[in-house]
Amino acid sequence: MNLTTGESRETLAADEVATLRSAGVLIEDPRRERPRYFDGRFLAARDLIRDQQYILTREADLGQAAGSGVASGLGVERGSAGDRLSVTAGHGVTAAGELVLLPRAIELRLADIPRAEQLSARFGLGKLPHPPLRNRTGLFVLALRPVEYTDKPIGAYPTSITGQRTVEDGDVVEATAVVLVPWQDDGAADALDARRSRAAATIFAGDGVRGLSANVLPLAMLALANNVVVWIDEAMVRRELGADRADLPGLGHAPRALRLAHLIQHQMQLADILIANGGRGFAAREQFQVLPSAGPIPAGMISTVDFTQRYFPPEMAVDFSIIPEDELPALVEEALALPPIDLEAPSATLESTSILLLAPVPRNEWRAVSSRLTTRTRTLRPAAINLVATRKPLEILQQLRIPRLPLPVEPSDPSTAEWARLAALPNLWFVRRRNLAYRDDLAGEAIRVAGRDTPDTAAPRLAALGLDVAAGRLLERATPRAALEVQSLLASPRFAESPTLTAVALGELGQADTLDQAAVLRVAADLSAPGVGEGLTRLERARPDTVPSKTSLKAMAEGGEWRGADAAAATVRSAELSGMAHSVLRPQPLKPAEPATPAPAPRAAARRRAAPRTGPGEKAATTPSGKRRKATPAADKPTAARKTKGGRK
Repeated sequence: MNLTTGESRETLAADEVATLRSAGVLIEDPRRERPRYFDGRFLAARDLIRDQQYILTREADLGQAAGSGVASGLGVERGSAGDRLSVTAGHGVTAAGELVLLPRAIELRLADIPRAEQLSARFGLGKLPHPPLRNRTGLFVLALRPVEYTDKPIGAYPTSITGQRTVEDGDVVEATAVVLVPWQDDGAADALDARRSRAAATIFAGDGVRGLSANVLPLAMLALANNVVVWIDEAMVRRELGADRADLPGLGHAPRALRLAHLIQHQMQLADILIANGGRGFAAREQFQVLPSAGPIPAGMISTVDFTQRYFPPEMAVDFSIIPEDELPALVEEALALPPIDLEAPSATLESTSILLLAPVPRNEWRAVSSRLTTRTRTLRPAAINLVATRKPLEILQQLRIPRLPLPVEPSDPSTAEWARLAALPNLWFVRRRNLAYRDDLAGEAIRVAGRDTPDTAAPRLAALGLDVAAGRLLERATPRAALEVQSLLASPRFAESPTLTAVALGELGQADTLDQAAVLRVAADLSAPGVGEGLTRLERARPDTVPSKTSLKAMAEGGEWRGADAAAATVRSAELSGMAHSVLRPQPLKPAEPATPAPAPRAAARRRAAPRTGPGEKAATTPSGKRRKATPAADKPTAARKTKGGRK
């Protein structure tokens, strides 16, 4: 490639063009023809216009390659009055590849857009007659349209001897026009909220955005009542640039941008409905025709008395479970690969639809909540079993079945009480599940063991900190499961590396009346919450050449106040940390390591172990060189007893 002149195309000769054209392998694009300049050629205005059209066509082709949508900005909000709209600055690309731009934020008065209807008729955006501007009611799409016009007149010289001078516009100005495109729905005089649900079903589960030209960039759908804004729904028609690429291999599945827009639009519409009805719950069929494959549900949709749900149709199988709140986005992303939920589908289709309701639990409380539940999943029954009262007689005869009897609920069960607390949370989500046959082959129960510390290594560490007595008293009154949880907590890296957090954990555990597994998990969740203990660790790192004194650690292990110092140390300036550490932790210098006694040489030690001991008056069995001595007769025979007086032995 020539960096000075750019990439050069291969130029064909006339005979080569004729040969390739006759063979049908030369593809020509009439849009990309441009004038060829040479010396002596007479240029007319049409030649220069063709040159400009060529450049514009190439730019549009490149714009289509990146997709269409909003690149940045262009947010639509309510204006300073009910009949006004505010649009922020930004730019985007239409489906035809044209660039639209708003260099600054603007506020529009809907009644002051007389060109909206003219543009709609001129560009073929509307098919039905439009009502007068003073009575504009219904659904409309606010969009941006790239336009151009001529301006700045200049004098034109005559092109012939007898011609006269004229005045022509000398510039072509490109601009962006704000248009209102009527939404071509059924035109029923229903409430605008009901028409909103139908429009969402058409867009996200039907044939997409219809009735819009490829030369406009949709920004938001509006509901107007006599030129007054009722609601604004951006996610209904707005798409981000580059997000309209299909990310699944065929099978007619909607692209991810459409599925994600459905989720966002459902959240916005649900929030508007709850504001309108004062936060009261409702059945999904009352407000929506189609639900996304994942999304939030209103609060109070699960009865904490008999654990029934009244949000989804009774034909659906609905289960209730828990999930760490930081894992919820990944599960929602996985559910978005599934099709939306059609609430008006036949009963047979609804019966094959499985829903999972999720209660997000903070990560630091996950194990504490799990320990209070006997199972991770609970089946929810419909509030009105089979809705027999609302069915037609023929439908009752065709699908007659024995109603499922409600299972008895024990209110005094701790697991039931925990499920009731989770069901009352305001941030429950639902996800659509795949209909896969699965089986749980796990037998037994998993028990979490301690971390990297074992009892042999944990005991010396606690003894060195002066906390062995407090830990011993704690483990004596702990249940076996609680003892395992205590060891696991103290052996975790965060507590093993911090003497103060170890003392704090012992102090908090010691304040529990009954030290069972639930109590230990509550303390672990409290100490693992974000921000807890950060101040104490800052104090320890402020003076790395010292360690906290045993007196301060014992005070914390006996239930001393530490939260105030922790909160203060988390926000104090770095220059004040050293002085604060001295007053709170009363640190003492690190003791130098004692030199280890050198071990004897292996060969000499083995020699000493192998040498037998000799009694007094006896010779060693080996010589100093290591050779074995020869046995002597005196040594082989037993020693004769000395004779005593009288010849007695």
